[in-house]
Parts: sequence; C-alpha cells; structure tokens
Amino acid sequence: MASVINMVDQLKLVVLILLALYLIACAPKKVWYQLDTPDTVARADLDSCTSAAADERSLRLCMSAKGYLLIPQAEAELLEVRSLQQEGLDADEIAQRLGWSQEKVLHYLDEDYTLPRTASLGRQPVEISKRLGKPAVKPLIADLKDKDPLVRSHAVRALGAINDPRAVEPLVAVLNDKDPLIQRQAIEALGKIGDPRAAQPLIVVLNDEDRESHVRMSAAEVLGQIGESSAVEPLVAALNDKHWDVRSHAAEALGRIKDPLAVEPLIGALKDQDATVRGNAAEALGRIRDPRALEPLAAALTDKSKNVRKKAARALTLIAGEDF
Repeated sequence: MASVINMVDQLKLVVLILLALYLIACAPKKVWYQLDTPDTVARADLDSCTSAAADERSLRLCMSAKGYLLIPQAEAELLEVRSLQQEGLDADEIAQRLGWSQEKVLHYLDEDYTLPRTASLGRQPVEISKRLGKPAVKPLIADLKDKDPLVRSHAVRALGAINDPRAVEPLVAVLNDKDPLIQRQAIEALGKIGDPRAAQPLIVVLNDEDRESHVRMSAAEVLGQIGESSAVEPLVAALNDKHWDVRSHAAEALGRIKDPLAVEPLIGALKDQDATVRGNAAEALGRIRDPRALEPLAAALTDKSKNVRKKAARALTLIAGEDF
C-alpha cells in the first residue's frame, strides 16, 4: 500500500514539473523597451547593465533605473512597426528597415490584429498603450475586471486615450467600480470617446446623490461634451444641487449644449451663492446667445466677484454685439 501511495506522489510530482515546463514554454518572450529609444542605444544600455549585474534582480533594477520596461516582444515589435508607419514608411520599407519578412510586418499592420492578453498590458504607462492603439483594446477591456485597482485605472485611462467605440459599454460598466477615482476616470474616458450611448448611464450617475460629488461633477462635464438633448433636464435640475462643484459643471455643460430651455434656469443661477457657479452661468448664457439674458447679465456687471463681472461682460458682447 505504501509503495502505491509513493508512486502516486511521484506521478503528481512529474505532472507538476511538466505543467511548470509547459507554462514556461508558453510564456511570452519579454524584451526591454523604452519609448523613442533607438535599438542601438537600448542594446548598449542592456550590455552595460548585464556586465554590471550580479543576478537577474540587479539587471532589472539597472534597466528600470534607466527608464526601461520589460514588455512582451509582440508589444515591442508592434510599437516599432507603428512608429515607422507614422514616419510614412509602407510595409515594404518597414520590412527592409527592420530586417523582417513582409508577412511579419503585414501581420502587425492588419486592422483586425489584436495583441494577446498579458499581465503587463494593464500595468504599463498609458502612453505605451495609446501608441499600441486598437490592437490593445481587447486586452485592456479584459483588464477592467482586474483585482488590482492600479491595473483597472491604467486600463480605463488607456482606453480613453485610444478612443475606440468598442470600449464604451465596458467603460459604462466601470461606472459602478467600487473606487470613486476609477469611476471618475471612466467618465473622463467616455468623454474622450464622445459616444452618445454613454449619455443615459452618465445621467444616472449625475442623479445619484449617494455618489461622491467629484464623480457627479465629472458626469455633468462629460454630458456637456457629448451634447445629447436628453441631458438638458437633468443638468437643469443639477443647478440646484447641494454641491457647488456639481452646480458649476452643470452650468458649463448647459452652455455647451446650447438648448434654449436652459436659459431661464441659467439666469436663476446668476444669483447662486457661489461665484464659480455664477461665472459659469454667465459664460453659458453667452454661448447660448438668447436675448432674454441681456438684462440679467447687465445686472451681473455689478457682481462682487471680478471674475463674474468679466464673464458677464463677455457674454453681453456675444449676445448684443457691443463691447461691454
């Protein structure tokens, strides 16, 4: 019986070893990379660190200190191709420059090419993901569900920078992230994409008084950027919010949308207790250019805030065509 148990244990050990070898073999090859650094410089830096390093950890510290990141080879190669493409080189010229086959270059230039998901993608700087562009979208969307808030944050901001409409619905889901900062970053990312599908979810955020005010403030701002008329009524209601930052951004957003229905509520906001709200309301009225605002804006020329007076004068000039 003991020998049978021993054989089972040995078999388990063999299976674990084979699994480990398989995982090592399947792991993506990684290379040291730094934005806008020529290959010759990168090789020299790697040689320098390799000669000075006593072990792998020392090598990593040395290269990191020089500003390099260890990223999957596929990412580094794609970045090389994208960089040369931006210089105006075609596939043949890129292949010649890099010493690759044309097939390999065309593989990276394919519009449907998607990077394999790796642990590094959501941890790397947003600027690198932005340069990777559309091939990074699907892996970054997967990173939106990562347990690490830093990975989620990087993924959200990168998706906003890439500006791909495939990210809209996944980013809308992030509006319910447990971290208010990531919620706000998702709102800002949706604003960069500017897709009307985000309007209704953002209205829900704006109306949710249990949310942090800076999150609702950002929702108001992005609703103004998207410019959907369905946001006018919720933004008008937000002019009476208890938080001044929500009120001020609601006023600014209404000015961007330029709906005449907002004129009377914005006139009322000229008497808000907060100077920033009053100033944004004056500016918004100037953008809408409705004559109904002339008299209230003229009264705002005596506002105790210099900034409000300046914005009121500018608004009057836009509406009346005269210098105030």
